[in-house]
Amino acid sequence: MNFTDLRPYFNKLDIIKDTANQIIKDFEMFGLEIKFSGNAYNAYQELFEQIEPHIKNLIDTNQSKFMGILYRIDVSDEQIKKTVRENNSESFSEIITDLIIKRELQKVVIRKHYKNQ
Repeated sequence: MNFTDLRPYFNKLDIIKDTANQIIKDFEMFGLEIKFSGNAYNAYQELFEQIEPHIKNLIDTNQSKFMGILYRIDVSDEQIKKTVRENNSESFSEIITDLIIKRELQKVVIRKHYKNQ
């Protein structure tokens, strides 16, 4: 399942809440706080606005923690390289933040799919 296949899930409240909870849990492991209001309609923007400053700060100050988060969430080097090549207009921290949110959503969708089978 690639990121394009995730579009139908962007508006499913249960999937969005599970994704937010996964993000909160993963960032909490690194001492970084993320909160979610529960509003699925602006969930992406709400999460993005909280995650991106953390990512920007880690890129600038703590490469090992930054790499740890990427490893924990399972964002691949190949996906980062591909996305950076395709997106000239976004900053590196914005690209990484988008990949993190999409990867967490992908993990939730895959988990639910196999749980229901």
